[in-house]
Amino acid sequence: MKKVIFAATLMFLAIINTSCDSNDDKDDTSETQYPITLKFSHVEESFSYIKDGTETEEVPDDVLAAYYENSGLGRNKAEIEEESKDYYVKFISDTEVVVAQYGEIYNVDYVFEDGFLHVYYEDEDEDGEIIKLLLGKGDLNKLEYLYSSIVHKVENGSSGSASAYEDAGDIPYFPTTFDNSVNFHNYENITDIQGDETYLLIHNLADVYIKE
Repeated sequence: MKKVIFAATLMFLAIINTSCDSNDDKDDTSETQYPITLKFSHVEESFSYIKDGTETEEVPDDVLAAYYENSGLGRNKAEIEEESKDYYVKFISDTEVVVAQYGEIYNVDYVFEDGFLHVYYEDEDEDGEIIKLLLGKGDLNKLEYLYSSIVHKVENGSSGSASAYEDAGDIPYFPTTFDNSVNFHNYENITDIQGDETYLLIHNLADVYIKE
């Protein structure tokens, strides 16, 4: 699972950034009527706080404050929703999709596989290698892009990680749980998390896009 955020993922697509307005009127003979636009709707989030061998969704205020203010990993739902309010994913045919985010518009090929949306393109710098990226889970009505942050605190310090969908290999790691993130924190078992200043905080988020 690669430790990147969605913005970094989309930077891979910049090399194929093209204008797509001319595709809106493209003749499509399939039964699906294009274009289909999924606009950013909201962010869904959940917390998992593990301390003294017990897991709960309730997070103490001081732990949340440290996460948002001091960890360097805090992801604020309200800020993300404000930044993402104009984002959209527009399917213009059975094979082409437009992604509008971060002030850019990307026109790429796509495919749905087992309920997950993948976009792909030919890497001109790697002898035509096909680059395939995971853009979310869902369908033409709703799409979710998953990402998470982890903070693991021990008596003498703390560390953490931030991760997001990037490719198909990341699917088993989201949403993030204690068990599927054992390679990214200091604990092998929940019962190992003991002590006054010891805890594990997992923050799961999903950017949700809904069909207009």
